[in-house]
Amino acid sequence: MDILLIFLLIFSFTPFLLWGDKWKKTAIGQIPFVIGAWFTFVKYVTVGIGPGETYLWGLFIANLVYGHIAFTIVLLEMRKSIKVRQPMVEQNN
Repeated sequence: MDILLIFLLIFSFTPFLLWGDKWKKTAIGQIPFVIGAWFTFVKYVTVGIGPGETYLWGLFIANLVYGHIAFTIVLLEMRKSIKVRQPMVEQNN
């Protein structure tokens, strides 16, 4: 359960990172998944999830997949911005 909470915290913060990196549509698209994942987590912790509510776990897993994709986008954008900032090294022959 601790790992689930860590994933939720990381992927709840990801839309804010995407918004700052000009990926507004992706950030807005992830918000329903984040809300659904938090609902699933709270329901699981408080009353449990019945056998007829397995769609909630599907929503939670979709958030994890979408969050991984979004976090990869953030990391690639950070890598690209670091490469742009590095000065070119001149080679003297």
